[in-house]
Amino acid sequence: MKSRLDVGELSRTLPSQDALLALLAFEREGDMTRAAKSLGLSQPALSFQLKRLEERVRFPIFSFSGKRKVLTKLGQSYVNELKETYNALHLIHERISREGQDLDHQKIRVSGRRELLLPFLPFPFPGQIEFIQSSSSEAIEALREHRVDLAVSAQTVDSSDLVAKLFFESKFKLIYPKSWESQVDLKARPVVVYGNHHAYLDDYLAWKGWRFQELQVSRIVEDWFSVVDLVSHGLGWAIIPEGWAVHTRDVLIESLRDEFIPKQKIFLFFRRDDRKAPWVGLLERWLQGSVGF
Repeated sequence: MKSRLDVGELSRTLPSQDALLALLAFEREGDMTRAAKSLGLSQPALSFQLKRLEERVRFPIFSFSGKRKVLTKLGQSYVNELKETYNALHLIHERISREGQDLDHQKIRVSGRRELLLPFLPFPFPGQIEFIQSSSSEAIEALREHRVDLAVSAQTVDSSDLVAKLFFESKFKLIYPKSWESQVDLKARPVVVYGNHHAYLDDYLAWKGWRFQELQVSRIVEDWFSVVDLVSHGLGWAIIPEGWAVHTRDVLIESLRDEFIPKQKIFLFFRRDDRKAPWVGLLERWLQGSVGF
């Protein structure tokens, strides 16, 4: 069983990294002035670091050859061990850095409503994508709390810590059961409502000059899957995004003009501190060629 690393104890017992680097610079240059210059320090500052180092390790690191400071036998052995340790740390850093740039080894978590996650499936991400179904507000909250990496939402979010990219925009269409007459009086028929706010339905009603209170609400549901399914079973008509496919012959479709209902805009949100991540660059390039239905 591995022992637990006591970082506090290491901080109390080990020399500072500045002091260790000062020793390595001195050993490499063999001269206090050149060593100080290589680290961007003054010679007194370098001397102070080396003095603190020798006090901390409690064995003689330096001796003098005439007036010139040199390493003792123990000091040289200490430097040799430090070189191996720092070389190993450098290799670890390089390996982890490469993995961080290698998208094959990365995983991103994407949250949002189910119907808004589907258009994300073609994203050519070589690593792993985990989809988490949630409401738009829950997705944004999870993003802020670092529980996900991307949030898909139709909401506009005014936040300096998040970046919004247009994912897609879609026109709308009217759907109603095929069993109804094509020129049916929709105002007198039941309606299937998407969500409690039904903003896009309100746009349609404003164009028709109807009020929501005048409608016969059949169902209020939270995803487009259920809307289409209920309409196909004759339970009402509905307004849905043009980009949402209807895979049933039991539903009739009529496209709606842009001037009557503004396009729906869906955004991808990620944290501003992730904007330099390699997967964000890939995402932005993909969006430039995929926006719009």
